Amino acid sequence: MPVQSEKTLSVPVRPSRLLPLHFDRHELAGSIGDIGVMIPLAVGVAAVAQLSLVSVFLCVAASYAASALVFRVPLPVQPMKVMAATIVVLGLSAPVVAAAGVEVALFLLLLAVTPVARHLARLFPRAVLRGIQLSVGLLLLKGSLVAANGAKALPGLHVSVSAGGARLSLGLLVALAAAAALFAGRRRRRLPASLVVVGLGAAGGLALALAGVSQLAAVPAAPALPLAHLPSAHDAWLALFVLVLPQLPLSLGNSVYATEDVVAGYYGAAARRVTAKRLLVSLGLMNLVCGAAGGMSLCHGAGGATAHYRLGARTAGATLLAAALFAALAAAAAFGISPLLVPGAVLAGMLLFVGVEHCLLIADLTTVDEVVCALLVAVLGLVVSNLAVGFVVGWAVYMVALRRSPLQHMVLRWPRLIERLAPRPSHEEVEIG
Repeated sequence: MPVQSEKTLSVPVRPSRLLPLHFDRHELAGSIGDIGVMIPLAVGVAAVAQLSLVSVFLCVAASYAASALVFRVPLPVQPMKVMAATIVVLGLSAPVVAAAGVEVALFLLLLAVTPVARHLARLFPRAVLRGIQLSVGLLLLKGSLVAANGAKALPGLHVSVSAGGARLSLGLLVALAAAAALFAGRRRRRLPASLVVVGLGAAGGLALALAGVSQLAAVPAAPALPLAHLPSAHDAWLALFVLVLPQLPLSLGNSVYATEDVVAGYYGAAARRVTAKRLLVSLGLMNLVCGAAGGMSLCHGAGGATAHYRLGARTAGATLLAAALFAALAAAAAFGISPLLVPGAVLAGMLLFVGVEHCLLIADLTTVDEVVCALLVAVLGLVVSNLAVGFVVGWAVYMVALRRSPLQHMVLRWPRLIERLAPRPSHEEVEIG
C-alpha cells in the first residue's frame, strides 16, 4: 500500500528540552480523544460504586501527566472496560473496586519484573494484534450504536425519523452527523473538527438543560481519602474472580502489545520508550495508586491511541492537555457540576469515528492468511463478547493451519478506497534531550 504523506503538525524541538511539547489547536483536538469512553464509564462506575468523581478524575489527570513524562508521545488513559461494565451491571461496591485495582496492579507488576512478558510477546504476531485491534474497533462501533439509540443519547428528547421504511432515532442521526463531520474534517488544519463537534455538543446540551428539556445528573463529589475503602477478604476474592481475571487477557492483548504496536506505527522512533515492559510498569503503578486513592481501574489502549492520533495529537503536549482537562472536570465535580454536558449522542458519534479508524488498521496486513486470522479473532471476539476467546482460537488456528497454508503466499491488494480511508502515518522524528 503506498505511503501517503501527511502534513506535519509538530515543530522542531531543541535538544536541551525535556519533552517534545507542542500546544496548539491540533494538540487540543487530539487531547479529547478519550472523553467518549472515559466520561460515560467513569460517571457510571462512580454512581454505582459510590466513588467520588473528584477522586476518579484526579486519578485520570495524574495518570495522563505521568504518561506524558514517561513515554513522551501521546498515550491514552482509559477505563478498564471489562471491569467497568461488570461493576455497573452487578452493582459492585467501592471496596471491591479498590481491591480489583490493587490486585490487577500486582499481577501486571509481577509480569513486568519477570521474563514472562518477553515470552508472552511471542504469542502476539502481527496478524493476531490486528485481530485484537479490529475486535476493539468493532466493539466500539457496537457500543456507539447502542449508546446513540439509548435513553441517555439525548435526554428529554424522544424523537425518531422515518427513512426508507425504517425509523431512526434522533440520537442515532446526531451520532452519524458527528462522525461524518469528523471524517470530513480529517485533513482540515485551520479548525479541527473534534473541537467543533464537542463545542456544538456542549452548547446543545447546555441549551437543553436551560430549557428544562433535560436534567444533568448529580455526581458523587466529595474526594475520597487514600485507602478510604478498605476491602475485606470477601471483597478481595470477589474482585479477583469477577473483575481481575476476566480483564487480564484484554489488558495484555490490547493495553500492552497492541498499544506498543500501534503507537510505534503512528510515531515511529519517537515512540521508542513505549515498550511492553514499560507499559506493564505504567499500568501496574497507575492502578496501584488508583486503587488506594478511590479511583477506578485504568489502562492504556490501542483504540485510544488511534483516537488521539487521528484527531490531531502529535506530541506529549496533547497528553498534558488531557491531564488539564480531567483536572478541570474534577474541580467541576467538586462543585456538583456534571461532566455529562455533552449529549451522549455526540460522544457516540466520536466513538463511531474512532471505531471505524481502528478497524481500518487491518489494511496494514498484506497476505490472505494474516487477514483471515485477524477476521477470525475479531468475529469470535464480537460474537461471544470476549476478546480472550477470539484471541485464543484465532491464535491457535493461525499457528497450526493458516501460516503453514498456501494462503501465506497470496498477497492482498487493498482497494484504493481503503488506502484513502486509512493513510499510513508519516513518522515524525522528534529529538529529545
